[in-house]
Amino acid sequence: MGPSTSKSVLAAIDVGTNAVRLELARPVDGALERLHKERDPIRPGEGVFTSGRMSRETTDRLVSTLRRYAVLCQRHEARVRAVATSAMRDARNQAEVVQRVHDETGLKLEVVSGEEEARLICLGVLHRTPPRTRSLLVDMGGGSTEVALATGERPDELWSLPLGAVRLTELFETSGKVSPERLRLMRGYVEEALRETLPRNVPQLPRVALGSSGTIKAVVGFAASRGGSHASVNQLTRAVELLAEMTPEERHEHFEPRRADIIVAGATLLECVLRYLGVEGVIAVKQGLRKGILVDLLYRQDAANEATPLTGAVLAANQRRAFDEKHAP
Repeated sequence: MGPSTSKSVLAAIDVGTNAVRLELARPVDGALERLHKERDPIRPGEGVFTSGRMSRETTDRLVSTLRRYAVLCQRHEARVRAVATSAMRDARNQAEVVQRVHDETGLKLEVVSGEEEARLICLGVLHRTPPRTRSLLVDMGGGSTEVALATGERPDELWSLPLGAVRLTELFETSGKVSPERLRLMRGYVEEALRETLPRNVPQLPRVALGSSGTIKAVVGFAASRGGSHASVNQLTRAVELLAEMTPEERHEHFEPRRADIIVAGATLLECVLRYLGVEGVIAVKQGLRKGILVDLLYRQDAANEATPLTGAVLAANQRRAFDEKHAP
């Protein structure tokens, strides 16, 4: 590629609780043209919320995936920002994991705060939104839920709730059939966490929230029936109660397996957040954290410390390892 490639290709890496994701894009007339994206459901947060540590096996999976992503980024001579969210924030051995990622992939993995995560999500969902438009964003991850109130694409208020679909599933063991009593306890637990995190009666709150995660999209599609993208709070309440009564096998008929395991907790959490805020419903949107990372890189083109350069030596080592792993028996 020509000499300008390193400035024209941007790469976002998102190490979440459920999966690791990569997106490569090129700026075109102030917008972003997607070149490539990948998602690997390796569950980086597996066991972290109960044990407090990322296991060696999980770290091995993470490093192997990021090594492959690093090769792709170098191939495109991309400017990279790699961020890790809730699971890594909670892992007591995060420094050890981050160091190993850097040593073996060349990537600088940045463990971002909940507030920074919310800011990036805001940028991703609201990029090029008219400057006076008021928006309320809810993004549900595996370990945390971010809420942002914005004007245009600028966040005015950011909140991070330390509850997500995976964490809540592990706390209340809701992957199986959920009794009415357990559902009542889970709702009470979420409402208590909301009281400690979010204010009530937020001024100038939009009537409908924007929901920007895969779990929210799945819940809204189920609640609205026929895969719709908008659901009222009352529809969400009915969906929660229906999902709680289902067996795991019945849920698997509606959702892919890993999503089905966490869907009751995810639906309950979304319902409680929206009721607490007093909004009427939610619209599922496609964009989120990865797009926000790309927009942030776009706005910081000249900020070299935001990018992660990969040296030729690291690239060569990564390519050898990626080849060996691909061809391993």
